[in-house]
Amino acid sequence: MIDLQRVRRRLSEPGPWLWTALAIGAVVRAGLVVFSEGSDDVPIWFSHAAWTRRYGLVGYYEWQEVFNHPPFIGKAMSLLWVLSQMAEIPFRILLRAPFAALDLGNALLLLHLFRRSPHRYVIFAGYWLNPLSILYSAYHGNTDTGVAFFGLLAVAAAAKRRPLVSGAALGFGLWLKLPVILAAPALLFAFEGWRRRLAFAVAMLLVGLSTYLPVLVEAPGLVVERVLAYPGLNIMTPGGSPIWTIWSVFGIADALPNAWRPALDAVIEAHAAHNTLVCVLPLIAFAWLRRRERTARELGTTVCGCFIVFYAFNNNFLSFQYFAWSVPFWFFPGARFAAVATLAIGGYVYAAYAFFCGSPLLLGAWDFRGHPQWPAWLVLWRDIAVLWCFVSAWAFLVAAARAEWRRSRTRERR
Repeated sequence: MIDLQRVRRRLSEPGPWLWTALAIGAVVRAGLVVFSEGSDDVPIWFSHAAWTRRYGLVGYYEWQEVFNHPPFIGKAMSLLWVLSQMAEIPFRILLRAPFAALDLGNALLLLHLFRRSPHRYVIFAGYWLNPLSILYSAYHGNTDTGVAFFGLLAVAAAAKRRPLVSGAALGFGLWLKLPVILAAPALLFAFEGWRRRLAFAVAMLLVGLSTYLPVLVEAPGLVVERVLAYPGLNIMTPGGSPIWTIWSVFGIADALPNAWRPALDAVIEAHAAHNTLVCVLPLIAFAWLRRRERTARELGTTVCGCFIVFYAFNNNFLSFQYFAWSVPFWFFPGARFAAVATLAIGGYVYAAYAFFCGSPLLLGAWDFRGHPQWPAWLVLWRDIAVLWCFVSAWAFLVAAARAEWRRSRTRERR
C-alpha cells in the first residue's frame, strides 16, 4: 500500500524529486533549443531581424506590413541577428535560448505566488514540466513566454498593493508584445481607490510607451497602424479550415439546414467585424465583477479567466503560441483546471506540432503548409479544446456574476 500521507509530505518540501524534475525540464529545453528547427516563426523572426538591421525600424515598418512587433523587441532581435553573424551561432538558438531561460522565471514566480501553499513545489514542477511551457519557451520561436512572465510579475506586485510596480511590470511586457495588456483590467480594478488605479495606469503607460517614443515621434501613424492597431491574424489551414473557432465545433454549422445558412453567415461576419469588442467587453466585465478578489491566488485566477474569455470569444484570430500567455495562470483556479487545460489545449497544440513536424520529439522540419488536410482525430481534438475553453469562459463569467450578486444582496440586508 502506498502511504499517501508520506507522499504528500515529501512533495511539500524540496528533495531529489524536485531537482530531478528541474534537471529534466532544463535538459529537454536545451535539447529543443539546440537541435530543433522550431516553427515558421523562427525564419520569420530571422527575416525581421535582418531587414530591421538593414532598413532601421521605421524603414522596415514602412516596407513590411506584417511586421507588427513593438520597437524594443524589433531592435533587440536585430542586435541578436548581428551577434549570430559575429559569433557564428545559429539565429534559431539565440532566438529561443533567452525565452527558455526566462521560463524558469515563470516557474519561480509561481513558487513565490504559491509560497503559502503546501503544493507550491508540485506547482513549480508541474509548470516546469508542462509540455506547453516547454514547447513555447524552447521550441516555437517567439516572444509570448515573456507575456506570461510580466503578467505574473504584475500579479505579484498587485497582491502586495504596489500599483506603481505592478503597472511598470505590465509596461515592460508591452516592450515585448501588446497582449500583456489583457491582464490590465484584472489588476486595475483590484486596486482600491482612484489614486491607486491611476498610479497603476500611469506607470503602465509611461513605462510601456517609453521605448515607443523615438519611433512614435518619427512616424506616429505608422507605429499606430502596424503595432498598436494590429488586429491579429485569421489563421487557416492550407485546406481552408480554421485552427481555432467556435463556429465549426463538431461540424455543427455544416449540419444546419441550408435555409439557416445565410443568417449564420451574417452572425459570423458580424462577429469578425466586431471581434475586438466581442472579446474585450466580457473580459472587462469579468475583471470588474472580481474586483474584490485581491489575494495572489484570486488575482491569478482573474487573469486566467481574462485570457480564457479572450480565447473563447475570439473569431479565430489566434495563433498557436497565444496560449503561452496563460499557461502559468492555469494553476491558480486549481489542479483540476490546470490538468484539464493541459489535456485539452495542451494536447491539441502538441499533437498539431508533432503532426506538422512528423516527429513526436519535434525534431522534424516544421511543415504547416504541407499538411492541408488534418486527420479527423486532430480536428476532433481542436474542437474539444475550443468547446472546453468556451464552456470555461462562461463558467468564469457566471461564477463571478453570482458571487457579486450574493455580495450585493448581503449588503442590502444590512
